Amino acid sequence: MRRRPQGAAGLRRRPGSGRRGSARRWHEWQEFAATYPPSLPLGHFWQKAFLDPAGYPERQALEDFKGQPVIRALYADPELRDRLGDDPVAWHGDDLAAFVELQVADALPTVALLTLDGRWIEGGTHAYRRSINAYLDALPADAMVVRVLYHS
Repeated sequence: MRRRPQGAAGLRRRPGSGRRGSARRWHEWQEFAATYPPSLPLGHFWQKAFLDPAGYPERQALEDFKGQPVIRALYADPELRDRLGDDPVAWHGDDLAAFVELQVADALPTVALLTLDGRWIEGGTHAYRRSINAYLDALPADAMVVRVLYHS
């Protein structure tokens, strides 16, 4: 088993963000949603409101999203909503492998990286977060990893 760099433990992954936990959440959503009519993600309603703000205000978009049977049921169960999120239609998708891969790549709670060669890399995309994981995994076991919280 490969030893992680020193200090990498300080970059704790979010609970349940591993492959098994992510797969379990995906299956939980699929089973829950299967008992309701198909629903649309929140982004669908926001886009309609953006395209026609006078005719379809944001307030109406949010009401329509929350009015879908599966979303009403989800919001009625705070524990389930906490596990599955506010917009599981958009978040979970139909592809288990893609969902798990995204969750694992997004598990490290950092938005910037200072590399050993002095490069400052910042970003919020999935590809960026995946590259952070790959970079950290490739560091030698005797490397020291430090997480710094900063405000600019």
